[in-house]
Amino acid sequence: MIGAAGGLGLTALASRVPTDRVVAQDDFTLTLEYGVLVGLTGDAAPGGQAWNQAAVLGIDYLNERLAEAGLGDRLQAVLADSQDSEGVAQRGVEAATKLVTVDQVQVIIGDLFSSVTSAAAQAVVIPNNVLMFTGGTNPALTELNGDGPTLLWQPVAADDLQGRVLAQVMGEEFGSDSTINVAIRNDAYGTGLGDIFRQAWEDGGGTIGEFITLNPDQPTFDTEAQELASGDPAGWLIIDFCPQFGALVGPLQRAGTWDPARTFGGDTLVDCTDQVPEGSMVGMRAIQANASAGSSFDAYQELFENEGDPNIDFEPFTAEAFDSVFIAFLAAVAAQSNDPVAISEQVVAVTNPPGDAYTFVEIDQAVQALLAGEDIHFNGATGPLLFNEQGRVTSTAYDVRALQEDNSSEVVETIEFEG
Repeated sequence: MIGAAGGLGLTALASRVPTDRVVAQDDFTLTLEYGVLVGLTGDAAPGGQAWNQAAVLGIDYLNERLAEAGLGDRLQAVLADSQDSEGVAQRGVEAATKLVTVDQVQVIIGDLFSSVTSAAAQAVVIPNNVLMFTGGTNPALTELNGDGPTLLWQPVAADDLQGRVLAQVMGEEFGSDSTINVAIRNDAYGTGLGDIFRQAWEDGGGTIGEFITLNPDQPTFDTEAQELASGDPAGWLIIDFCPQFGALVGPLQRAGTWDPARTFGGDTLVDCTDQVPEGSMVGMRAIQANASAGSSFDAYQELFENEGDPNIDFEPFTAEAFDSVFIAFLAAVAAQSNDPVAISEQVVAVTNPPGDAYTFVEIDQAVQALLAGEDIHFNGATGPLLFNEQGRVTSTAYDVRALQEDNSSEVVETIEFEG
């Protein structure tokens, strides 16, 4: 098991975050019930299984450290169930309903898909005042909180940042006034990210030649590939998931004018080597929010690889699910309650300065500090987090990855985006 690490010594923000806490009583007890909502079967399974594994490991590690600190009889986290959304909105609603009404969880971690998150949050999670930490990146998700408490939290950088980062990176590569062709997946993720990119690209002086919509259930994409490859653009942007993109690659190659080395993808295309013909997209680049910026990321990866299911491959983005376990629990300790609304009021406080900085390997110390009425700043494996009141992180580091000749995906650049 991984040992405790030293403090991080981060610089405090200029303004204090109000906590409105009192010192916990000696008899204060807490049981926090978690549920996982994610695609565990079908096309969503590889990412979903890893996401679920991260949540399981986080809860087990948390309980182990609480027990070692002599707090296990007072404070505990429970994984009530992991429900399979299959990556489908309606199935996600059914699965979330089970977690909320049968398991009576206070916290749901998932879904990875924005469309599933949106459907489940609107139909089940928010109306029942349950806390939700999503892996979805659509910026409209946190708007679902409306004027009520912030129950839906987004521990991953949203697509309004990603779309603008894509416009910046592609402008630097091709010229900000150049013409590019775009293909987007016809769902909440694709249309949301596509619209944000188009606005940023055109605002910067660029032109969109072809803007193609790809329906995920289409058997072939020959017509769309011909349109996408036409017009001699400076480059291409493709926003899709790996299985469908794999079906598009062949028709694009047959079109004769498509160049993968002049093609960028969104964060779901960073590593499609298992689902796209080897060597078919060498040089293609994709961007992804840097989920490994935290000082404890290596410790998290070690935990995943040493303690997790050996049949589940480690994925950096799962750090978002892992972090969410600790964020929710620390906020519950700060609130001295397992009521999701009360917990939601403490998320910003425990993920921002002031207060001493703690990582997950110091989770017992962070809990003890909160019990003593002290401020803390939890730093995730993904980075400093710095949630705002709207439920979004303000971390803006992005990796640009490129497919190499040996079919591996490597980071070729990391950028800090401001704007």
